[in-house]
Amino acid sequence: MRKLPIFTFHASRFTFHVSGIESKMSTHIQVDDQFLRHVYIWALILAVVITGVLCVYRLPIGLSFAIGSFLSLSMLWSLEFVLRRMIKPGKSSGTKRWLVLIALGKYTILFGGFYFLIKADWLNVYALAIGIGLVQGVIILKAIGMMVSILRHRDSTSINK
Repeated sequence: MRKLPIFTFHASRFTFHVSGIESKMSTHIQVDDQFLRHVYIWALILAVVITGVLCVYRLPIGLSFAIGSFLSLSMLWSLEFVLRRMIKPGKSSGTKRWLVLIALGKYTILFGGFYFLIKADWLNVYALAIGIGLVQGVIILKAIGMMVSILRHRDSTSINK
């Protein structure tokens, strides 16, 4: 019995293997470029809907959630931007140096923005934190959905045998 590795790298995709599965069939989750696209779409849809509902309830809560969602989406986008440009082979060290400076500048701007947000009287810290966690929640839910679809596929193939 052979245990599968937790993850492997391929040329164009990142593949997760479900560890602990001992069978001849390789059960794995493929995470490609469409995964991030779907995360952006779902996070944006949820951010707009939840912000609308919260703004009807109380405007400061809705605005705090919207700001948190915007921060979360922009941090994911900037991380993707920097990683896609740093990992390409053949890049010069000067380009990589600029990208590192951009990544560090991102956090400086983020910390400065948080300082002024916390000083604002209208800010709801809890709604801001939930908004910041929106993208991570979408990623977790998408990963759970992938696992459920693998388990369904595995169960349906074992029933058909």
